[in-house]
Amino acid sequence: MDAISHFRSLDELVKMLDRERVLFRDMFERRKSLNYRLDFALEVVDYKRDRIRYLIDHGVIHENGDFLELEDVYIQFFEDVLDMNEEISVASVKEYIDSIRENINYFLQESNEHRKYQYRCNVRKILRKIGLRTLKNIIDLKRNVNVAYKQEPNYKIKKTRLANLDEKRKAIKVMMSECERMMDEQVVFFRLASDPEMQRTCMDVRNDFTEADHNLLEIEHQIIDYINRIEQQSLLFKKIRRLKYLKDQMTWSEDTNVVRVIDSADPIWMEKRPYNHLMLSIPMLRSNEEAYALIRKVAASNGVRRLARTEADPLDDSFLADDVETLSSVNTTQFWNAFKAQGNHLFAFILNYPYSQPRSLNDHIVLFCQLATQHSDELRFTDEYDRLDKIEYALIYAK
Repeated sequence: MDAISHFRSLDELVKMLDRERVLFRDMFERRKSLNYRLDFALEVVDYKRDRIRYLIDHGVIHENGDFLELEDVYIQFFEDVLDMNEEISVASVKEYIDSIRENINYFLQESNEHRKYQYRCNVRKILRKIGLRTLKNIIDLKRNVNVAYKQEPNYKIKKTRLANLDEKRKAIKVMMSECERMMDEQVVFFRLASDPEMQRTCMDVRNDFTEADHNLLEIEHQIIDYINRIEQQSLLFKKIRRLKYLKDQMTWSEDTNVVRVIDSADPIWMEKRPYNHLMLSIPMLRSNEEAYALIRKVAASNGVRRLARTEADPLDDSFLADDVETLSSVNTTQFWNAFKAQGNHLFAFILNYPYSQPRSLNDHIVLFCQLATQHSDELRFTDEYDRLDKIEYALIYAK
């Protein structure tokens, strides 16, 4: 197995990320499907195989037959930076706590002030990471709980996933308690390393733990509620299956009280409220003074003003006379089928077609553009042109 090459500098790494940003974007979007083909990657990089080989040699992507995959370290980097990581990592918090204990021991044993300052900075940075990681785990835990309940179709798997997430909730709470106990036990260190920055960091971490504790309590209640709902739904599903079996055996009216329950049900409250529309007669609206007063009142409340209307002039007899207008039209479907059956180009066929009515040159041009637009996929456009009465047109044939 060939050794993986390494980037010689940060500039080289950043330059590589910028050059292949389109490829990384596509592969990151398909990171869960694991079906990014090598052909797709070659198309993105303009079929330059040396660029793909460069990424493989430097451990950025992994080649698996005809497929490519982003290495886990880069996927994790992109997910952490973009805040898309759905994994709940409790082990990382424990590693942070162990690292804090080590740096505190180094600080207490060190006599050089410069190195003691470095150990103190390390403790402050790790404490800040613990607070941020804890809040991130809380957000991921809440999202995973909702996804497990709302999107998992299998009841057994749904219940198991919620139970596993509850165990992770307990693990987060244990890690928080362990970190607070460590901060309370290391009194000597926090007294010697006390400065405004360290005090502010410790206060921020404790505030993050307080907020996380409230969210964990809410998540616990939500998990319990979801598990209870699953139990109720499972029990209801079993009853429905049993009832279906008895119905198929035609014994449900004797073995159950389903008929009595249905007869005693009153589902009227579920129906929509009926609205009866009363249509008033036109003669009544014209002759009844009370109806006219109501109409005026409704019109005033809706801001409708009365417009002055005059009697219209009588209609001219010419409007009532029959007037037949003949329009020249072409059946485009029949016309297109006839065009496909011959070998001439489109405009020549339009000019020589036997129409039932005389047509102008403008009508021919409109029909030419209409057919070229509607059937562009079935036509072969050439680079040859012809001219008729100062009008230049392309020679178009049927495929």
